[in-house]
Amino acid sequence: MPFFDPTEEEERSFLSVLRHTVLEGPLQLMRFTSATANHEAAYGRKDKKTGLYASYWMYASEIEELLDEATGAGPYGMKIIKEASSRWAICDDWSDLGHLWLMTIPPGRTLNAYFGFAKFQPKVSRKTQEETGRKTTNSYPGGSIQLVVRLSNNEARWVTGPLRTVDMSSKKLRALRAAGEGKR
Repeated sequence: MPFFDPTEEEERSFLSVLRHTVLEGPLQLMRFTSATANHEAAYGRKDKKTGLYASYWMYASEIEELLDEATGAGPYGMKIIKEASSRWAICDDWSDLGHLWLMTIPPGRTLNAYFGFAKFQPKVSRKTQEETGRKTTNSYPGGSIQLVVRLSNNEARWVTGPLRTVDMSSKKLRALRAAGEGKR
């Protein structure tokens, strides 16, 4: 996948600096979508001009770490939804984070990306606040590493899922990651 320029919206989602990187397989990334989203939503928004999908991802190892830190009675998935909203500053009206998707970049393959720290966001997006008159000063802090990528139909085949976030545990995620590595 060739180098690409991030959109202004993508640039605004990062704290100060975002940098280009080349992700090299084997590597696993994860992405949240709404529970009602179809499989194509896992790839992101399709650009009509380029035919590529634009999407935000995070390192699967960081999601696994969140699950390992979850303590007490389940469901662990609800704790992940709360923590992901906070760390990656995902506004409540953008998604219910009901599904998780896994992308396994195969050995020897690469994917261009931008990475940086997620910028804080209000708990309800500015657009929704303007449209509904609902105002809030509460926000999610952000601060975790996020990645912006472009996927062609070839790279979209690396994506598996969906997994119900509320059912997720570190044991299930490790099994899924091992299965994803086995498909390479």
